[in-house]
Amino acid sequence: MLSFNEPGWFTFFLLFPLLLWFRFLWRKRGGRIAFPFRVWGGDGFRPPGTWVRFAVVFTHVLFWLGSAILIVALAGPEITERDEVFLSRGIDIMIVLDESPSMGARDFPPVNRFDTARDMIRRFIAGRTGDSIGLVTFGSDAVLRSPPTADYSWLSQRLDELVLRELGDDTAIGMGLAVAVLHLADSNAQDKIILLLTDGDDNAGEIRPEMAAKLAKDQGIKIYSIGIGSEGEVPIELTDPDTGAITRGTIETHFDETQLRLLSVATGGEYWRANSPGALETVFQAVDALESVERRVTVRVTSRPLHRYLIIFGALFVAAGYLIRKLLLGESP
Repeated sequence: MLSFNEPGWFTFFLLFPLLLWFRFLWRKRGGRIAFPFRVWGGDGFRPPGTWVRFAVVFTHVLFWLGSAILIVALAGPEITERDEVFLSRGIDIMIVLDESPSMGARDFPPVNRFDTARDMIRRFIAGRTGDSIGLVTFGSDAVLRSPPTADYSWLSQRLDELVLRELGDDTAIGMGLAVAVLHLADSNAQDKIILLLTDGDDNAGEIRPEMAAKLAKDQGIKIYSIGIGSEGEVPIELTDPDTGAITRGTIETHFDETQLRLLSVATGGEYWRANSPGALETVFQAVDALESVERRVTVRVTSRPLHRYLIIFGALFVAAGYLIRKLLLGESP
């Protein structure tokens, strides 16, 4: 934010119109040559060349602009920045997102389950402050997309880069949870949670979800599970990440709600079912309300003065106008 320490100097700008009038419009300002009227032949007097007229006008602009910049410099301009500094640690959150093919089901109009989940995750991230949030995705395997970070814009970019079926056509829930636990294990945050979003049953990977939940419990990590999707046959549209070919059809999805609920209960978390965009938004609001801690915050104010730069530029403009008149136009003292 731009501010001024001595704004009273701006009152000098009130004199500018008067000074300009005295300098250019007042008839008694001087600089005239007296001669008998009968000498004038009617053709008038014209400057010797167009470039000379331009140079004269340019020097006037330099002088008055430089003077204005110097007045602004006297007002003490500075850039003031205010940053929130968190004096206490927030929550460490790891989001574990299913990117198996079934997430392409289009029962979350106007888009599919995957895009709706990403949109809700973005809103969830934007509503948090002072927390470290990471991202893991899984299909046939699980990959860390972002370790816990407070750089939410960077995390959102990682979300935008996700592609369905990029990690295969299976659903390795246990692997996704295990990768998340691994990257939360060394955290010294007061609270650590995993937010799992999936629409399928675990059918791949070397680690079972129950084992991953046990590891999470041992590390003091709570798992919040969200089952996405409606029961029965739903339309689906998939794009092959390698060829770009589009496949359309229908799919009947089902997931083990009992397993997801047990994963959450075992770690002190909760389970929700979301079968519509509105229900999913409500679930995220519930998680946001459940997982909040009181933080001590202070505001750090930093100021960067600008008057030095303005003095330099203002003086250069005035000096340039003076030198052009003396050296180029040959103006006498």
